[in-house]
Amino acid sequence: MAAITSLLRHLQSRGLIDDNDVSKVVLEKSRTQKSEEVVLQELGLVTEVDIAKSKAEIFGIPFVDLGEVGVTESILAEVNVDSLSKYRAVPFERGKDFVKIAMQDPFDIQATQALQRKYPPGTRIQVYITTRDGINSVLERRIGDVMSSEVSDALEDVPVTEISEDPNLFSSSDLSSAPVARIVNSMLQYAVTAKASDIHIEPLEKRVRVRFRINGIMAERLSLPRDLAPAIVSRIKILSNLKIDERRLPQDGRFPIKIEDTKIDLRVSVMPTIYGEKVVMRLLESESDDITLETTGLRGNAYKTFVDALSVTNGISLVTGPTGSGKTRTLASSLIKINDPKVNIISLEDPVEIRVPGVTQIQINPDIGLTFANGLRSVLRQDPDIVMVGEIRDEETAALAVQASLTGHLVLSTLHTNSAASAIPRLLDMGVESYLLASTLRCIVAQRLPRSICKDCIEAYPAPQEVVKNIKEVFAGRSEFDLVPYLQRVYESKKASSNGDSITMRPPEVGADGQPVIYLYRGTGCDKCGGMGYSGRIGIFEVLDVSEKISRMIMENASADEIKNIAVEEGMLTMLQDGYLKALEGITTIEEVLRVSKE
Repeated sequence: MAAITSLLRHLQSRGLIDDNDVSKVVLEKSRTQKSEEVVLQELGLVTEVDIAKSKAEIFGIPFVDLGEVGVTESILAEVNVDSLSKYRAVPFERGKDFVKIAMQDPFDIQATQALQRKYPPGTRIQVYITTRDGINSVLERRIGDVMSSEVSDALEDVPVTEISEDPNLFSSSDLSSAPVARIVNSMLQYAVTAKASDIHIEPLEKRVRVRFRINGIMAERLSLPRDLAPAIVSRIKILSNLKIDERRLPQDGRFPIKIEDTKIDLRVSVMPTIYGEKVVMRLLESESDDITLETTGLRGNAYKTFVDALSVTNGISLVTGPTGSGKTRTLASSLIKINDPKVNIISLEDPVEIRVPGVTQIQINPDIGLTFANGLRSVLRQDPDIVMVGEIRDEETAALAVQASLTGHLVLSTLHTNSAASAIPRLLDMGVESYLLASTLRCIVAQRLPRSICKDCIEAYPAPQEVVKNIKEVFAGRSEFDLVPYLQRVYESKKASSNGDSITMRPPEVGADGQPVIYLYRGTGCDKCGGMGYSGRIGIFEVLDVSEKISRMIMENASADEIKNIAVEEGMLTMLQDGYLKALEGITTIEEVLRVSKE
């Protein structure tokens, strides 16, 4: 196989992949034109650390784990953080005549030369290889520090006229110049780097509070003088093409930004409050390069059931959950998985959050009459094979979705329901005939997004007996499930795939009283996770396969609880059970699962 590269050979020699894995990578690489490193991670064959260590050994470049070396502020401060972000580099050790720099791509000669010019003549640069996540973690912390510093400096430069309560005094040139623009730009850059989903600028009685929603949790990062609020809001209004002299009515707008190579669309909402106007900016990442169905958290039988539902030529598959539960990402990853030049895929979305190459995506605009229902009616004249409707909100859209599935189209959509089974009575309440729903519905997914434990500060601890009792009660209805043997099997599997590296999961042990000791996991808090103990989010799911028995129950107008019970009997893992399994495996915590899964 001439297509096998040195990286694949090295990974194979370390026992991390086998001949079958190599064939998969070569085939997927030729089909998608993605790099082999991306393909290896998307297929879940190796980790980013495995790839970086292998490249280090192949090319004779030392590897460094930035989480272990402890990067000091004084070393980082020598080079502008924008340059470090641009070149994906982090200096981590400084000597009198040398500096050690960790880089994501140590072969980027232009970056190395540019960094060399940042230091005094005679300074030798020693290049190390590291992971993207390691660099992102350090730069995120650095940019947060820089944001606070830049905002403090900008506040000293704010002229009196710029903090007037009269927005008519602010011209476009004033608001795009130094102080206010720097403050807004710092907020945006920090939000992108910290992977925040929203920015909240909130006027209070004596100050302006700036909060970021990171991993689904609000975190205050800035506090600004109360008098600065009108200037900040007016600056954002100008960027969003909104009326800066309208302060009594809510306004909605949007604008794009590009930070490094990341393109972000911001959806802006301005709302009048008793202390002034509150601004909420939602960050919609338009690129889909890192999105795959495998990384959502779907796995096992739930993954197979959903993929099988995506492979049919007609019918309806639904993804349900409250706002912010990850439905859009799951649908986007579904479209990416089934996207093929042989099929015509059209989506109707409000807004278009993730752009999928090869898919015709349409932005809903109710102000001009382009609603989901009207749009769907027109889309069906465009000869689609697969139609994605952002949300089924009303009777007309539901009826059209059912008709589309009956006429040979695969329809994907979302509903705001708390569980998979409760989507069925919701559709019946919308006026869909039970016999039509029974013949068209293929699969219903319900999901939530608990935070993932930070892998750099994870620790195991014995689960209290009352928690173990609760876990056993949650799985009591599954006669085939035995907790201790299951955890032992998972541990052995992780150990076998670790290739000798340490793993965080601990197997069940026998306690002094002869009873099994089961471990749970938590993050203690570190620099990489900002002391939170969590980093990123993972989906927990329940996937209801609409079997023949459940189809009959739909026609009989059975309740959601009755349908759920039958689905569990047929093998469905409930969302709570999926969450508990991920907590027992060290992916998330019991507390997070309970927080997000409350109905």
